[in-house]
Amino acid sequence: MRLFDRLATVNPMTVPGMKFAPLHIPLSLSALLLVLTGCEPAQFGGGTALPDGAVYSGELENQLFHGRGELRWPDGRLYEGEFHRGRMSGRGRMVYADGCTYEGQFRQGEFNGQGRYACGDAVWEGEFAAGDLVRGSVSTAEGDTYEGEFRDFAPHGEGHRTTAGGAEYQGTFEDGFLVQGSYRNDEGYRYKGGFEYTYYNGEGELTRPDGTIIRANFEYGEANGEGVRIRPVEEGEAQEEKGYFVSGRYYPSEQAYRAAERNQRAAVEARLYSEAERLQSKLAGLEPQRPGVRDVYLLVAGGDGTEGVFAREVKWVAERLGTVFDIEGRHIRLSNGGNGDLPLATRTSIRKSLHKLDELMDPDEDLLLVHLVSHGDDNGDLKLAEKKLPLNDLSVKDGKQWLDELDARYQWIIVSACYSGLWKEALANPERVVFTSAASDRTSFGCSDDSERTWFSSALYGDALQSGVDTPSAWFQAASRRVTEMEKEQDIEEDEHSLPQHSVGKEFLRWWTQ
Repeated sequence: MRLFDRLATVNPMTVPGMKFAPLHIPLSLSALLLVLTGCEPAQFGGGTALPDGAVYSGELENQLFHGRGELRWPDGRLYEGEFHRGRMSGRGRMVYADGCTYEGQFRQGEFNGQGRYACGDAVWEGEFAAGDLVRGSVSTAEGDTYEGEFRDFAPHGEGHRTTAGGAEYQGTFEDGFLVQGSYRNDEGYRYKGGFEYTYYNGEGELTRPDGTIIRANFEYGEANGEGVRIRPVEEGEAQEEKGYFVSGRYYPSEQAYRAAERNQRAAVEARLYSEAERLQSKLAGLEPQRPGVRDVYLLVAGGDGTEGVFAREVKWVAERLGTVFDIEGRHIRLSNGGNGDLPLATRTSIRKSLHKLDELMDPDEDLLLVHLVSHGDDNGDLKLAEKKLPLNDLSVKDGKQWLDELDARYQWIIVSACYSGLWKEALANPERVVFTSAASDRTSFGCSDDSERTWFSSALYGDALQSGVDTPSAWFQAASRRVTEMEKEQDIEEDEHSLPQHSVGKEFLRWWTQ
């Protein structure tokens, strides 16, 4: 468990999670009050044994623990330090069975005064009262720190937090969250105003790295409604523009926003009416197979059009595969979020494209190669989305059914998406090769809009392609090693690595290598 969540670096408009809680905090040590009256302790050479099995060794006064002493519990807890009239009071050290340790002042059996509590990868230091840290600091092994006021061992009151990445938060915290204050990071973003949970919220002022200032009401980290944009100019005073914001985007007025929305909807409508013709034109241009030649027929589909990375990958993957396979006239690309020159990637277009390729192929002689890339859900669904156009996603079940119903015997399926290992588990068979960018319970990386392409595809069609496609496992292993290197370079923890998966059918390999 991390005590500080990592800062979001992709979208500076979003303030990352600031809530953290201790791994193991005894908020009250009242259960440890040591009053011997009525306990009927047993005396023996090694110390005093209590009815609960705890053993005390140390000084006594009037039959009470008093002075220096040590108390051990059967569950592994240990206190060593000062006692006063039967209670832990003064300076001492408490060690818990899980290794968590408090060292400092005690009063009436509770943390009280200056002390230091260490547990897991975090250390709390400062002024304790009635078992709780009220003012001080907490730091983690990752380099995150907070200094200020606390309640229940979480930031509460005035404080200042600095992350390992250099971002700073300062202001008023409540139950671990910043609610009013300021934020700044090394990229040049500055914000002051209200916060709610992990986002800018309420009235605030955001300064971007280019010097542009936005004063508006923020919701979920983005400016919305009426506000002001102040843009720097090379000479003279900055240019101040009143306007209307929607999800952080500026419009001169609400009327201008409404007009832009109407124009965009009109463009979507025009796209819908032309889509069938666009797809049919691409399918009609495909060339038939050549008898006696092992032709490769390729389908590349980029599912989520709300992120530009997938549209970029569709073009690049086809180009890279064209360097190792003769796919001229025998491939089709489907893409959401592109510039409109390709058919949309929908359930209908994907299925029709598969059937058209299958119709042209020799099922025993040719290879069907499919590359699917998008965001993936934890149930394996691939997201299909176009801006302003809702689409149904592609499930693992439907994808398997569509591929199984084809006549093409030999299929090579590559899926780059989070949780794509579920596709490998469903599709693997003796006549099929399946590569996926992640295990069935892992996410993959490089799917944000600031990436040129997904990490797995970058590795697979980059240097790993030089390993040759003649040996599928060698090609995959070279790509998988590169993905792991990239994850380590970005300090991604091992238990969060994507763990790409693959399956190579025996019948496919026999046919491929003959």
